[in-house]
Amino acid sequence: MKEKKKIDYIVFVSVIAAFSVLVLHTNKCFWEFSATEKYWVSANIIECIFYPGVPLFFMISGITLMDFYERYSLKEFFIKRWHKAVVPFIAWSLIIMLGKVLSHKIPREQLSPHFIYQSVTGTTIVDYYWFFSSLFVLYLSMPLYAAVEKEKRRLVFTYLVGAGFALNSLAPFITGVFQLDINTPYAVTSVMGVLIWVPIGWLLHDTELSKTQKFTIYGLAIAGLLLHIIGTYVLSMRIGMIDGTFKGYENVPSVLYSAGAFVLLKDIGKKVMDSRGRDFVLFLGGYTYPVYLMQFIFIKTIPLLPFVDTRSLLYRLGAPFVIVPMIIAVAACMRKIPVVRRIVP
Repeated sequence: MKEKKKIDYIVFVSVIAAFSVLVLHTNKCFWEFSATEKYWVSANIIECIFYPGVPLFFMISGITLMDFYERYSLKEFFIKRWHKAVVPFIAWSLIIMLGKVLSHKIPREQLSPHFIYQSVTGTTIVDYYWFFSSLFVLYLSMPLYAAVEKEKRRLVFTYLVGAGFALNSLAPFITGVFQLDINTPYAVTSVMGVLIWVPIGWLLHDTELSKTQKFTIYGLAIAGLLLHIIGTYVLSMRIGMIDGTFKGYENVPSVLYSAGAFVLLKDIGKKVMDSRGRDFVLFLGGYTYPVYLMQFIFIKTIPLLPFVDTRSLLYRLGAPFVIVPMIIAVAACMRKIPVVRRIVP
């Protein structure tokens, strides 16, 4: 029971992560760069503030799956991942593909086994599903991370985070920002891409930080956030289009800010899960996955209403509070249907 309470805050963090990802999508006008219209300034700030949503998702996945060997076999691990993630991903991709065929957005003569395979695995049918590809890589890698003995995890993961951050994130970032003509040929492949969030998440979850350590992390987080906001604004204005130097979920600004966001949400989450708000958070936590799976339906359809201005601040920050209850209602109904419930875990 004590161990369960220790990890309860993860539910709170997962709710915030899902909401943050939804805000990133309702704020998609960020990608419609404009040097003259005011909406882009606020869109850039919102984009950067809610950017940790994706890293938080991968940190949570690594934390909750780290000790899977204690609960079931390797075979059972992949069977569970298949039912929880792969089946819904394929099902929703095919459902949307069918909808696009019926609405003539995809010509029927274009359908073929090769086209279907390429479209589903390439996430071109639902572009928001790009994260599934990264999630599947994380799943395929978890047996390796989980196999590290508990007594050696802190040492091994600290090394991986340090070496991975220095070679995979910091070195390319410095050469890019200062436009240095210096090779950065080395990388720690075991923590490339989203895999860096597995050891980062575990270390932040398993470590009881002192006040000094927390303030240091918060200071670096603020620095990362400001780098992201100001750097993206200045460089984008300079070249007249969005500049990606300070972007990237594994880039230095994101790593610094997302780590700080996790530490802050961990502390807040522990307090919330010991309060009267616990039941509400647990309720919302049961629908975070449907939020990832189904949000694109509402994000694509709500803007079709004539009175909706997707560039307005009201829509960008307010729409998520409308979309989440709608997803919960639809998912709750779908879960009552025996076969259909398998695609809304």
